[in-house]
Amino acid sequence: MPYLLLFIGVILGLYALYRFFLNAELRQIKALFLSAILAVVCVALFYMAVTGRLVAALGILVAASPVLLSLLRLWMGEDEHAAPADGAKEIQTRAEALEILGLKDGASEEEIKAAYKKLMQKIHPDHEGSQWMAAKLNQARDLLLKE
Repeated sequence: MPYLLLFIGVILGLYALYRFFLNAELRQIKALFLSAILAVVCVALFYMAVTGRLVAALGILVAASPVLLSLLRLWMGEDEHAAPADGAKEIQTRAEALEILGLKDGASEEEIKAAYKKLMQKIHPDHEGSQWMAAKLNQARDLLLKE
């Protein structure tokens, strides 16, 4: 009977987690994963302290730290949303702005706004897009609509 209750509880928990993921924002999901990782680490540390294995685990962690740090640096260096080295360069010409929005010379204000809206829906940072590219789209739109 206790196993049946545990099974039902796990099923209900998984269903609640599924419903959470359907409606959650990316920021909430990241916070959930970080909280779960922190809870697992705390439980593991407590278990190792109670069973007397904490010293051995810390020794292994110290021995493996150079490898772990290099993996961490590698992982942090491959941020796909980071701006490229020339990210500070602003759009200077109308031709650049038209190229970014995928328009031809002589585009009307409505065409500019429609192209901007279509592209921004695809690459907006709130939808896992690049902040750098969104900034470029904003610059291109502003430059074209200013003229």
